[in-house]
Amino acid sequence: MSEILIKVRGSHSVEVAPERGVVSAEIRFDGASPEPVMERLQRGLQSVRTELERLEQEGAVERFLVQRVRTSAERPWHQDGKRLPLVHHASVGLTVEFIDFTALATWVGRTAGDEGLQVHDVSWRLTKDSRLKVERDVRQEAVRQAKVRAQDYADALDLGPVAVRSINDVGVSREVAYESAAMAMPAAGKFADAGSAAPDLAFDPDDISVYAEVEAAFTVAIS
Repeated sequence: MSEILIKVRGSHSVEVAPERGVVSAEIRFDGASPEPVMERLQRGLQSVRTELERLEQEGAVERFLVQRVRTSAERPWHQDGKRLPLVHHASVGLTVEFIDFTALATWVGRTAGDEGLQVHDVSWRLTKDSRLKVERDVRQEAVRQAKVRAQDYADALDLGPVAVRSINDVGVSREVAYESAAMAMPAAGKFADAGSAAPDLAFDPDDISVYAEVEAAFTVAIS
């Protein structure tokens, strides 16, 4: 008895709503003397930390991370080629993982005018458990689709049931696209007027696309 080898690819994708919004931000101050710059940074960081701790207690924030403070100094050049006085810099990065997307938008809008604070990016994610489950389900369905495809070829030739010989994992990919008012948000300092209201932001992320593909070889016995 001999056998026929059938090689196929199987793939599957799903769309999943994001569960976390991760904000990347920075607090930064510059000045002619290091001590005042550090004092301003510490006050700014304390204010932001207090607000984030409140949101964490309310359940809107999963967690937040304050990175190490970075300091530097430089003597910039004037446009006429002269060296200007020394400028000191101090900054600290922030990563905030939001559960509540409405609270995320409110926080970004409310802090848009805070001196020294700048929001760099907002990314969208699944929780670790959800991501692992979705990827597992997608991989398994990709294998099932490969088997269905191989059996279709065997059926077209009036052959019997196929048996798997090998499976090669091509990989799993995740993509997310979104539109966010925060990306077009005015820079800090544009809301200096005390009577200015926080910008009306809305975050409406698209679903996260999870895609898996496998290469598989099946055999079918022929007499």
